[in-house]
Amino acid sequence: MQSVQSKWWSIGGVMILGAVIGVIFASNFNLTSTGFAKHTIVKPVVLGSQEEPSQALLNLQNTSKAFTAISKEVLPTVVSIATSKMVKQSTGNDTWPPFWRDLFGQPDDRQGQQRLQGLGSGVIVHRDGYILTNNHVIDNADDITVTLYDNRQFEAEIVGTDPLTEVAVIKIKGEDLPVARLGNSDHLEVGEWVLAFGNPLFLNSTVTAGIVSALGRSIDIIQDQNASETGGSYAIENFIQTDAAINPGNSGGALVNLRGEVIGINTAIATRTGGYQGYGFAVPVNLAKKIMNDLIEQGFVTRAWVGIGMRPVTGAIAERFNLDRPTGVIIDQVMKDSPAEKAGLKSLDIILTLDGKEVSQGNEVQNAIALKNPGDTVVFKILRDGEKQTIKVKLGQRETGKEKVAKTDEELPALGLTVSNLTDEMRSRLGVYQHDNGVLVTGVQAYGAGADAGIRERDLITQIENHKIENESDYRDALKKFNKGSVVIFYLKRGNAELHAFVKLPE
Repeated sequence: MQSVQSKWWSIGGVMILGAVIGVIFASNFNLTSTGFAKHTIVKPVVLGSQEEPSQALLNLQNTSKAFTAISKEVLPTVVSIATSKMVKQSTGNDTWPPFWRDLFGQPDDRQGQQRLQGLGSGVIVHRDGYILTNNHVIDNADDITVTLYDNRQFEAEIVGTDPLTEVAVIKIKGEDLPVARLGNSDHLEVGEWVLAFGNPLFLNSTVTAGIVSALGRSIDIIQDQNASETGGSYAIENFIQTDAAINPGNSGGALVNLRGEVIGINTAIATRTGGYQGYGFAVPVNLAKKIMNDLIEQGFVTRAWVGIGMRPVTGAIAERFNLDRPTGVIIDQVMKDSPAEKAGLKSLDIILTLDGKEVSQGNEVQNAIALKNPGDTVVFKILRDGEKQTIKVKLGQRETGKEKVAKTDEELPALGLTVSNLTDEMRSRLGVYQHDNGVLVTGVQAYGAGADAGIRERDLITQIENHKIENESDYRDALKKFNKGSVVIFYLKRGNAELHAFVKLPE
């Protein structure tokens, strides 16, 4: 038995040894085949840290989610605005105003006329189709097409425009549209996060983020065609500055705070190339709302008036008047029979505060007055002869810049002229036409019949052929009496000079 057992152990030992050697050879020479089921458990290789993000990063992630939530709410309320207009063929020597950078145009007819096409943005402010935008986006447009976020398209009509604030309102025939929430731009602070919405560079529904870089900026892009050289400008510039990217096509879009409220209407960019270079500017929504309501309710802006010309207090002025630092604005001019003169304001008065708020720039005063209505009373704290005084001024109504939307009138030839009744305020501002009657030319469209005849802004139209002109009604009635295509003599005054213009009425 022992002998048999030893034999079997010997045989078993050989078998075991052979198996071991086989495994070794198989592993070394990779002779085993791969199957679909393996009993071997391989631990996965873990790359990177598996630690949870810090609370600071989680807070930042919440900010990102806020941007997402705001975008979902605001994007449906921002529209794309496409415009077109026909103009005479350019000679190539024209230069557009800087704030027309959104209106790039390509000629489609080089034989005498070309069609300029523009692109901008707008914000829906009423479910019935009222849209807030910039004046320069739709200025002089023949056709306006609005594209909604859901790609529906509508033809739009102009409700009203206000070139002095760069605000305009258009309307589409829509119902139950998504409406943007309008905030309070007076509560805005430098350093706040803001998002800019619009349609830049033909890219629809774009969102950019940044901060409020500055408030109360005046960048000299709005031209007041009615301001005299000595009286300064009525143009109201009190822009919000932001580093959120704003490019051509963004104009008229929304600048939004982290509450999802529109606090500005994108208007302009600081650029040398036509594209974004670090700063954009927006009209504060409080000013835009006031202008918008006037345009919707009455078609023009009811503008309060003080009647002063002013400039900032410099170091030299502060030294001359014994101020410890440059502060306030100094009055250069008080206009005759103005609310300022009636209230007792004088040249060289230094305005320190308006309604209790310190001012240091003329545009701050202009903006504060622009938010008021004629008949309101404002309180100025001034420095005169080294003593502080308080003067209350009851605001008057400014007639200059009372821009009514030009209603379509098929009987009236399109001369490319904007005219306004001549008021005492205008006479005071211009320093001429003190005893004249007529309508004042407040706008001349390039290549229009009026421009071709040599008519200029600030000309006074006193007579058309044998028809005396004393107001806008006389002007319109006179033009309707002549056949289209005829040449009509306009009697003008340009300052103290008397001139004639031979205007060929369009066919």
